[in-house]
Amino acid sequence: MSPDHDSLAQPPALSGIPPGPDLSGRQLEAVIQRAAELQLHRTEAADRLSDDEVVRIADEVGLEERYVRQALAETRANALVPSRPSDRSLAVRAWGSAHVQFTRVVTGSPAQVLSKLEEYFEAQATLRRVRDQRERQIWEPATDLLSQLQRGFDVGGKGYELAKARRVEVMVEPLESDRSLVTLRADLSNQRRGHAIGWLIGAAAIGAPVAAILIAQAGFPPLLTLPLSGAVAGLATLFTRATFRRQRAKVEIVIEGLLDRIERGSELSVVRRRTWSQRLAGLFEDN
Repeated sequence: MSPDHDSLAQPPALSGIPPGPDLSGRQLEAVIQRAAELQLHRTEAADRLSDDEVVRIADEVGLEERYVRQALAETRANALVPSRPSDRSLAVRAWGSAHVQFTRVVTGSPAQVLSKLEEYFEAQATLRRVRDQRERQIWEPATDLLSQLQRGFDVGGKGYELAKARRVEVMVEPLESDRSLVTLRADLSNQRRGHAIGWLIGAAAIGAPVAAILIAQAGFPPLLTLPLSGAVAGLATLFTRATFRRQRAKVEIVIEGLLDRIERGSELSVVRRRTWSQRLAGLFEDN
């Protein structure tokens, strides 16, 4: 074999480079990813790896097999989640996406996972199921008086963030070895609209009198007040985006917390559902 061929077949020697500072976890991930890309591009093997090959490669960098196989399951499961169409509407560009979605691979059958979520939604989140398919459910805020009182008085300090959403969608897909892919999606379009209307009304309540004073008292031509109107609308947009971002963050924390507890096998709520009289008694006890 010629020297030229050897130089092409082997990566350049890097032993002369002095060692640098220790790597952070994020830097380690980037190094491993880049090294894998380089190796796959240089070899003549097929660009697909079996699960065992992935486990073997991961073992060489010190990753435990159980975590590698869970990552494999999650990567494949993500392909099962229906993707939402790209939304480039004016509302999204101005105020942000109205949808929050998280996916997790957890232990348990779809029936077991749905049972846990159903218990929590009814007993703790004051939601009611409006659609129930085999592995997909849609929930909306319960409209009965007690549920509204619970949310209004914030019984137990729960916040009831999911009940502030327009709807909550649950999708569970079965995977191998008694594992399931859980997707929770919350539609916050009602909250985004409420924030936008509130700030726009507030901005108009301030901007309109100022414009009227400038026209009537200072003799400003009406057209010169247009930049003021644009500035007021811009501020309302910025405040809407900021306050809605905080609302989204609250819902994200609740959903991720639910998925964390399901993943650990923890109970999401009380085992038995409370009757109306018990809920009414609890309403006054907690306050």
